[in-house]
Amino acid sequence: MKLKHVYLTAPEPEALVHFYEALGLTIRFSDCGKWIQFAEDKAAFCLASPAESASEQSRNAVVVFEVEDMDAALERARAEGAELIGKVRDMGAHGRVAHLKDPQRNTIQFFQAVAKKGS
Repeated sequence: MKLKHVYLTAPEPEALVHFYEALGLTIRFSDCGKWIQFAEDKAAFCLASPAESASEQSRNAVVVFEVEDMDAALERARAEGAELIGKVRDMGAHGRVAHLKDPQRNTIQFFQAVAKKGS
């Protein structure tokens, strides 16, 4: 078994496209604003309208995006309407994490791994 995709239910998926594009994602497929799929290497990230979704907009699922530069990613996200929840958390040898609300109040997380020695 492998992960195919993860999606968030959003009241207006098309209104979130610019936000996620500004974070560096590229649209792979769009179905008249009901389903928007962004291209990723292994699994896709998608936005679904309530009519297309199998569930209501969730408040307990968190989609995690790995970022190269936490500070730059947070700056881009805030410029596009995201709200930082709390502070960036330093998890030592694991890396740093930050929780945000996207412009339609979905919770997402940024993760920045600790740079490996010699890289």
